[in-house]
Amino acid sequence: MKNGSIARAAAVVIATAILCGIVPMIGVALRDSAIATMRETNILQALAALPEGLRDCSMILAYLFSTVGCIAIVAALAAVDLRITDSRHVVIRDVAVSAAPILYVTGVKWLVERPRPITSVGNGLLPGDPSFPSGHTAAAVIVSVMMILTVRNFARKCFPDGEDDGRANRRRVFLRRTIIGAVALVVAVACSRLLLGLHYPTDVIISATICPLISYAVWCVWNACESAGEW
Repeated sequence: MKNGSIARAAAVVIATAILCGIVPMIGVALRDSAIATMRETNILQALAALPEGLRDCSMILAYLFSTVGCIAIVAALAAVDLRITDSRHVVIRDVAVSAAPILYVTGVKWLVERPRPITSVGNGLLPGDPSFPSGHTAAAVIVSVMMILTVRNFARKCFPDGEDDGRANRRRVFLRRTIIGAVALVVAVACSRLLLGLHYPTDVIISATICPLISYAVWCVWNACESAGEW
């Protein structure tokens, strides 16, 4: 079991590292491509014709998943997680796994320095950092992963392992619904960035793809170290 866990962690880390190395190259290619910029700008301009109510909802999400909003939500979830598990070690693990992508996203932003789309000009919600990849989408992933891990701990407490297959099934259904909700949250925030004209579509797609992979890689490494008896 230990060898299997370590091997899986190694495979996940290697695959994620390769993808993390490719993402900045994609960002540079997109930044330097006039055709890609034009096509993505056309998409943003088409989205600007959608009902005003959608942009109002997008503004709310912009505040909720700003840096301050993300920290506040994760802190609240961490407090709930601590109440459920009564274990600081578990809470630290869950926060570390959830928040891991933000360091990478921030680094890539300033490495690539893709300018914001022209649709963002004059927008009062325009952040001061580069466009690629989307920080708000990364924040949504962070919150979603923390939510999944907190609910996972709650489900394990309510439906512990045992001979009752019914409890295991209820736990799986509980977690499945939480994951669906978490994915919907990330999609909603990603779409909101497009509706506000603050990001290109590829900014949010890359962020929504790479951030969960980074969190999963950290999760696998953490569990492999625990299985090996190092922590």
